[in-house]
Amino acid sequence: MPIAHQPMADLNRALRSTNDADAFSAFLFAARAGCLRAQSLVGLAYHTGRGVAVDFERAAEWYCKAAAGGDSYAMANLGMMSLLGQGMAADDVDAYVWLQSAVGLGHRSLRPAVAMLERRIAGRDAAGRDGILTSVAPQRPGVRPCAMAVCDPSRCEAE
Repeated sequence: MPIAHQPMADLNRALRSTNDADAFSAFLFAARAGCLRAQSLVGLAYHTGRGVAVDFERAAEWYCKAAAGGDSYAMANLGMMSLLGQGMAADDVDAYVWLQSAVGLGHRSLRPAVAMLERRIAGRDAAGRDGILTSVAPQRPGVRPCAMAVCDPSRCEAE
């Protein structure tokens, strides 16, 4: 008799499982049914290779689904993946947006990473000196870097 799949039952079954592959399978059923925590944990499994082969692109996809629903762990992990260029091109602004969102939801340990990204985006190093971003793309007075996860050109300041 096949197992009836219900998101919370699948999540709990996965959390109790001692076999990583079985846990991943149960997390995946719950994630596909819309369970945010399971979506984040499927992303983590793909990110770390626990119960499934490492696949940064799939990890990012599942983290995005969970982050869109408000999962702060998925936001934190997406920010770190974006910062490190795992499964996507490294992007300081995207990393900043995700990490700042995670900090706002309680992940205070990420504050140093957010501060570092603020300096890098502004083109200044830890000592306050002009950094490489300033020399490559000088900042115009009064124009700040876009802090949107998805660019919306209609919200950018006019030239």
